[in-house]
Amino acid sequence: MSLVTQCPQCALLFQVPADQLALSQGRVRCAQCAHEFAGEAFAITVPTHEPSLNADSHMQLPTESLLSSPRIDVEALLRRKDVASEPLPARAAPLVPMQQPELALPAVPTVPLKPDLRIESAAVGAARRTAWVLRAMAVLLAAGLCVQSLVFFRSELAAQMPASRPALEALCRLTACTLEPLRRWNGIVIDSSSLVRGDAGYILNLSLRNSVDVPLAMTSMELTLTDDQDRVLMRRVLSPSALGAPGLLAAGQAWERVLWVEPVVLEPEISGYRLVSFYP
Repeated sequence: MSLVTQCPQCALLFQVPADQLALSQGRVRCAQCAHEFAGEAFAITVPTHEPSLNADSHMQLPTESLLSSPRIDVEALLRRKDVASEPLPARAAPLVPMQQPELALPAVPTVPLKPDLRIESAAVGAARRTAWVLRAMAVLLAAGLCVQSLVFFRSELAAQMPASRPALEALCRLTACTLEPLRRWNGIVIDSSSLVRGDAGYILNLSLRNSVDVPLAMTSMELTLTDDQDRVLMRRVLSPSALGAPGLLAAGQAWERVLWVEPVVLEPEISGYRLVSFYP
């Protein structure tokens, strides 16, 4: 079944098949003016009432249906010939919004600035002076660190490098320090010792040795006498001068001494002793 509709813009009548109208969802486009509209809204309805016969057997249309039917411009129809209708596609292409043209701002002319050579030269000079000051400070700090290291390790350097001793002595005169023999607490060891009771007292046999490869300062000795329950009866500290020992032992040098311990009057009997080598 087809639909007869009329273009509301150019009054063209055309017929649209029902399948094409359903495919375009009721939208049609006029083939003459390309106007798009709803086909059913402007459809032409044809009266479907049964004709009535009067006494004279003439066919007459009802007056109400003639009055309700839309009027057709017959002269316009005669002047135009029918044009095949063009149904709309199933899905119309999406509308693309128009982009507003960008407003081009007028270019502002730039005026090149001339550098001030005096300011630039002054800045360069200040930067150079700052760099030289920083370099001088770094050199002074490094020199101070070296001097401090030489003063702190002076005895070690003199023992390891004897040729540097004169320079280290001159440095000590400038810094008010003294160049003493090297001390290592585990360097001087006791090889052997014994405490023997004599007729008038006790005799201490002592043997010391420098166990390292550099000269070391002589240590002091602590002698402790104990009873049979290991209680301290007497303690005495013997300095290198009291021992009659040299102030410096060469690398690997051994030193032996027999010492006379003054007689003491003690109620308990002396049964043991302890001997310790140390730096005071």
